[in-house]
Amino acid sequence: MKIDIEARIKELLQPILGREGFELYDLGVSTGNKNSQVRVFITKPGGVSLSDCETVSNQLSAALDVDDPFPGSYTLEISSPGLTRKLTKRAHFEKSAGSYARLVFKKGFNGPSDAAGFLENRPEGGFRLATKEGGAVDFAFDDVARAKLDFEPGGKG
Repeated sequence: MKIDIEARIKELLQPILGREGFELYDLGVSTGNKNSQVRVFITKPGGVSLSDCETVSNQLSAALDVDDPFPGSYTLEISSPGLTRKLTKRAHFEKSAGSYARLVFKKGFNGPSDAAGFLENRPEGGFRLATKEGGAVDFAFDDVARAKLDFEPGGKG
């Protein structure tokens, strides 16, 4: 049921986001008997303003009120993923090349348990984290347990 609702919300979002010049960064839906929660994270070149969130919220809310995919009421939250956003999808890593990130690797990874540095895309489809100390950690997307962008220590972020 949750997957069907997420898919339906994505269908409703695509024309809204496309028309307004936004991209869907992430979507979270938690359903309950009486109240459901929808969290939509959007991005666009140059960043997302409060007014942008309000525009998307008003349009999606109107579409959800007509489509009515929830058994009860729902709470809708629209926001930017923020400067220290979580990286949860391969596309997040690919689009974050050149950014400073902190990663925690899965148990069994042949390398450090965690590392911080600048993300790079590798030609063979993997990734590299170039550390400030001059080292590098090569990894696949599936090696990562958790990751997020962060501010570079001693840098501009």
